[in-house]
Amino acid sequence: MFSLIESKSEIEQAQKYLEATFNFGLEREVTRNIGYPGGTTRGDVRTDEKYWFYSNDFYNKKVKKSRRLNWLGKYKTTPGLNITVEINVPHEGRDDRVAGFFARHNITGEIYLFHSGRVGGGKRGVGKSAFIAWSNQRPIEAWDSKGKCREGLLVMPIKGEAALEAAIRYVDLIVAFKKAVRNGEMDTNEFKQRLYALESYYAESRGLRKGLRSAEFEYITRHADVVDALNTWRKENSKLPKDARITKNILIDLGVAIDQNLIEVYEVKMSTARQHIYAAIGQLMVHGKNPDCKRIIVLPEGKAIASDINDAFKRMNIDLKRFRLTSTSAVII
Repeated sequence: MFSLIESKSEIEQAQKYLEATFNFGLEREVTRNIGYPGGTTRGDVRTDEKYWFYSNDFYNKKVKKSRRLNWLGKYKTTPGLNITVEINVPHEGRDDRVAGFFARHNITGEIYLFHSGRVGGGKRGVGKSAFIAWSNQRPIEAWDSKGKCREGLLVMPIKGEAALEAAIRYVDLIVAFKKAVRNGEMDTNEFKQRLYALESYYAESRGLRKGLRSAEFEYITRHADVVDALNTWRKENSKLPKDARITKNILIDLGVAIDQNLIEVYEVKMSTARQHIYAAIGQLMVHGKNPDCKRIIVLPEGKAIASDINDAFKRMNIDLKRFRLTSTSAVII
């Protein structure tokens, strides 16, 4: 469970840690023009000559809007920089008009930067639902002081060894999504089916705003790392059959499909607890319904599995893969 950070002093402190993370990881400071919808501003950005970060206070007297700007993008040597994503945060309280917010995990006490998932760009197909469906990101709930929920995508911890890498991964994800939009991927039948699956999934959960409850902290923060590693491992370790492609959506972590038929399906769980494995078996059997489909469960290294569950894997022809987590990455064993 996450709690929304609302007090002015706590938001200020979280913002200081966030800026310190970028200042440490992006060592150069340069003055550049930054383009945004409706104008251009000139300011000092932090950069490693691959990515850049800019932060400043913003206040509009006409509409009485106040926020802290957090802009991120890919660095270029051209005179002006373009914003990939704005993760601005309010100075105080809750403001759903602002795309970013800080939230604290109630068990660990760690603070994270979240993004609403609203992706701009001025092109048809660039938007929140399309981005979530394309990227397979899962919204997470944060609860405010009035007991109301705000959902968002977890971008990064505000400090720590893996913080900057998480931010860069999020920027790259949005860059790749916008490229996919330009290339017409949102118009394909495959993507329309993924979007339909997303909307159906959240309709069952009473709407997209409900998000995904953060019942297991490590699952939320590291699950995407494992799926990315699994994707890389599958591409590198075995040639895909003819006409096959790697696929994923809100319902499956990873699959290999020919046309619309899955010939391999993978389910990642961050725990070997019995209830999690039961859920994984159900997902594998539901989505790997073709008798010839290979069903693979992916579990953490070094965690014991009960003997009756191992027996069930054999009866159901479910293969087992293991993964190992480091402080900054995941490795498929």
